[in-house]
Amino acid sequence: MKIRIVSLSLIILSLLNLSTFAQNVDVDAFEKKIKETPNAYLLDVRTSGEFGGGHLPKAMNIDFRSPDFNAKVAQLSKDKPVLIYCLSGGRSAQAAEQMRAAGFQVTEMKGGYLKWTTRLKPLEGVPDVKHDAAWNLADFKKEIASSDAVVVDFYAKWCAPCLKMMPTVDKLAEEFKGRVTVLKVEADGNQAIMQAYGIDEIPSFIVFSKGELITKTSGFREEAALKELFTATKK
Repeated sequence: MKIRIVSLSLIILSLLNLSTFAQNVDVDAFEKKIKETPNAYLLDVRTSGEFGGGHLPKAMNIDFRSPDFNAKVAQLSKDKPVLIYCLSGGRSAQAAEQMRAAGFQVTEMKGGYLKWTTRLKPLEGVPDVKHDAAWNLADFKKEIASSDAVVVDFYAKWCAPCLKMMPTVDKLAEEFKGRVTVLKVEADGNQAIMQAYGIDEIPSFIVFSKGELITKTSGFREEAALKELFTATKK
């Protein structure tokens, strides 16, 4: 019986250790951890270009895709906890896995930088650039309700896939002129709309027909796939 009790205790302790060293928390919990562990490394593993478009206050940048990622991480002290994030969670998950294997205590932020910004959390290093006019949520809802077919393009000026698709979106907007209304919503400044429609990744597209949501998708799309969005409201 004593052996069983000891074994059970060891299992519980092991699980507790795993939960301590392998955490994936939401934005509010992540912000709380930042405040509670001021000595932690706050690590942004996006590209330098993404980092330059804005980041969490006091974050350091090590690009996960860069060849010297492991070399730079090796210079960090394993005695300090690591709070890690990327754009939406994919890269930070891979980076966290590697760092945990190397002996680091890592906490990931669910949803990444996109989720942080949609929750209107504080930012640092946002460039002083001219942004497109922000939408009023009520006006946005009226606009999508007044048209038979609406394609909404959620983008950011620091988002390479968004910029790459923009000429194609404009081309299709002209091709479907009079049949489909195209609305462009810049992520920066339109957090209320992004929250209202559950947009936590860019680029993203939503198709409406007379105010009814027809389809929603995210990620880079070639012209043929984009064209499918413009025909999605056809019966």
